[in-house]
Amino acid sequence: MLSFFTRNKPSRPRELTVIAETATEAQTASPPGTRSCLLAACSAGSRATVLEMRCGENEACRLRALGLCEGASVNVVDTRHAMLLDVRGTRLALGRALTAGITVRPLQS
Repeated sequence: MLSFFTRNKPSRPRELTVIAETATEAQTASPPGTRSCLLAACSAGSRATVLEMRCGENEACRLRALGLCEGASVNVVDTRHAMLLDVRGTRLALGRALTAGITVRPLQS
């Protein structure tokens, strides 16, 4: 077999971060005077500001490179199969596992 088809580095197991937190727990953990929730709890048509991203290091780095970082304003476009977001003029589709790890502060429309 040709050497470029074989993997020289040993494969390492993938890290999986599981967040078992509900939207009400995220609200109680926020500082007084601010109302926060998980991005997964937002409905279509709502606007929010990202407060915290609790996901894997690689996922957080990729989301920041796409413009979804702490302090960014997001518009929820659709929530049917994946959450479709409008972030700084770019549309991003995120799965439920990622949106469950992002804490936001809903903005008044």
